[in-house]
Amino acid sequence: MNKKTILIILISLILIVLAYFAVSRQANGTLENDFLLNDSSNVEKIFMVNKQNQHITLTKDGTIWKLDHKSDAIQENVKILLKTLLTIDIRRPVSKSAYNTVIKQLATHSVKVEIYQRKALINFMGFHAFPRLKKTKVFYVGSPTRDLKGTIMKMADSKDIYITYIPGFNGYLSERFSADYSDWVNHRIFKTPLRSIVQVKVEFGQTPDQSYEINSKGNRTFNVISLQNKQRLAYDTSRVLEELAAFRSINYEALLDNMSQSKIDSLDQAVPLRTVTLTTLDQKSHRVRMYLRPNFTKKPDLNGKLFPYDVDRMYALVDGIKHPVSVQYFVVDNISRPLKFIIGKQKSKESQFKGFMVGK
Repeated sequence: MNKKTILIILISLILIVLAYFAVSRQANGTLENDFLLNDSSNVEKIFMVNKQNQHITLTKDGTIWKLDHKSDAIQENVKILLKTLLTIDIRRPVSKSAYNTVIKQLATHSVKVEIYQRKALINFMGFHAFPRLKKTKVFYVGSPTRDLKGTIMKMADSKDIYITYIPGFNGYLSERFSADYSDWVNHRIFKTPLRSIVQVKVEFGQTPDQSYEINSKGNRTFNVISLQNKQRLAYDTSRVLEELAAFRSINYEALLDNMSQSKIDSLDQAVPLRTVTLTTLDQKSHRVRMYLRPNFTKKPDLNGKLFPYDVDRMYALVDGIKHPVSVQYFVVDNISRPLKFIIGKQKSKESQFKGFMVGK
């Protein structure tokens, strides 16, 4: 038997073995699952963009996931996304009869997803060297199936389209792959413990005599200074501590990402009703500016007369958040009490309804 014959036999055997495994996998109902991640610990970047050109970038900064390299993302949502990539499975390919329809749907209504992982340039026999960020997966996520129990998905480098699902989960996955900024941005404004606070400045645009700053001297002692006359004032210690402790958890209500640029500019140029600026031990400052909001809900007072402004919420511009937000009075009142409350001359909280109004 010459070498050529032996080579032909070996190639034939290899082809037979490959064909056997391919047939066996189909018989067992399994398909090559290129959407699945084997390890999410080395995922450091996820980029998503939809057909409306909305796009977001999630990047890992230590143990925290950032949104567009600025704001903190909602960490739980990122965990759900990563868990999805670790457990996603293929139910079946899209049928030939539906293929053309589905490919057109993906062309007009889908989200492109790019996964970046930290991979070693050299990976041999357990030896890893020269790690670098590498784009490892690109795929498209389409609409749910009619029964809402599957999701249309396609790898970028393949013509095949599949219906995917998560075993044990009775639903679809499209919403987990959202390119909408508002679905990912953390609603936190402040999350600062009292021990990290150096200074708090509270300014009232319409009543400047109530503006002040609180400077920490350590050991829970403070200087309270009127911003109008720069005088240092006696204060109610329990009320100062109560206000500073509230900075541990202050969240906004909703992201107003549909507000027109002209209205944002109007807010930005107006005198805020309230401004709160927090400075921490690392000398970083974070500011939130608040403005009156029209009474869109037509809420009346006890006499049936409409309030001129929303009595439940305000507009706010927050450092580090690119869109305006709405904040609720019952939340922000805790960090923006008037000076007379801080020094013990006011028994109850006051909401102030004088200031600049702009329509949404």
